[in-house]
Amino acid sequence: MSAAAEPRPDRPTTQAPDWLVRSAAVGGRLLVLAVLLWLLAGFAVKLTLLLVALLVALLVAGILTPLAQWARRMGAPPWLAAGGPLLLLVAPLAGLAVVLGARVAEQLPRLREQFDQVASQISDRFGVDVPGFGSGSGSGASQGSGGGTSAGSLLGPVQTVSEVLIGIFLTLAFAFLFLHGGQAIWRWLVGKFGGRLREDVDAGGRAAWTTVGAYVRGLTIVALFDAVFIGAGLLLIGVPLALTLGALQFLASYIPTIGAFVAGLLAVVVAYGSGGLGTAALVLALVVVVQQVGNDVVEPYVMRNRLPLNALMVLVAVTAGGLLWGIAGALLFVPLAAAVSAGAHEVWVRHGSPPVAGR
Repeated sequence: MSAAAEPRPDRPTTQAPDWLVRSAAVGGRLLVLAVLLWLLAGFAVKLTLLLVALLVALLVAGILTPLAQWARRMGAPPWLAAGGPLLLLVAPLAGLAVVLGARVAEQLPRLREQFDQVASQISDRFGVDVPGFGSGSGSGASQGSGGGTSAGSLLGPVQTVSEVLIGIFLTLAFAFLFLHGGQAIWRWLVGKFGGRLREDVDAGGRAAWTTVGAYVRGLTIVALFDAVFIGAGLLLIGVPLALTLGALQFLASYIPTIGAFVAGLLAVVVAYGSGGLGTAALVLALVVVVQQVGNDVVEPYVMRNRLPLNALMVLVAVTAGGLLWGIAGALLFVPLAAAVSAGAHEVWVRHGSPPVAGR
């Protein structure tokens, strides 16, 4: 039996090469990771409202944390130190939303007419079929319902408004809880780990929080700079909806790479529809100059700690977030990716910066 078990010299062995074994092992791990990510993405879509509210609350808390800490040092009660900064942020935003909503409702017919004119001019000049503002909305529905309003047509807007209100409530509640007891929440979470892992989680989490907080505060300053100067320039040029376009510039600047460009392009289109090519050229020059000053002068000054992501990863994060959660995902995925990158880098450095693969 022992002689039969020995390999015969005339029969080649079937052992796989080492590179194939290693590739199969790495490929199997990547496949398992891809399946887990796919399952997590599907789970995240089911909980979009909750997760978006939670992440936005973290960003709001990151902006207001220095003010809340200052209030505590001044002797304010914990509930006032957390609620006061939140109220200072919410009250002006609510007032601005009411004012801008009234102006948009007042000038919306004019804006629709201007967009229809621009779409018609582009279609005539370039032979491209460009839909007008709100084209095709309502005509088919009214014909199909005989001029009446069905319950189904009202259910969609009501559901959307209710989801927005619930999301705002959850965001404010989460932000208050983070500002009021964020340290206790973090100590409770870190306490679930032990040994070296607890130290890694604590160091990585604090690095992620510091990076995201500084990034969001700096980005807010840059967005405010762009919105104020572009809005003022639009008022001086005489472009309609100047305040609304300035506010849109502020909100869109939170979406890196794409948001500011889209908001500026919208301002140029409105200027073209209201004043022609000359006005559009002036607005284009205004947008380019203000955004370049904001990116090249203001941003390096207020963001001394640069975002730990290159331009490629920023674009990937914006696109992935947009595909998963729409506008909210495009807004949130860049700071989320920055937090993961900063935390992982801190842990990697604590372990001596070993190579990710190989020896």
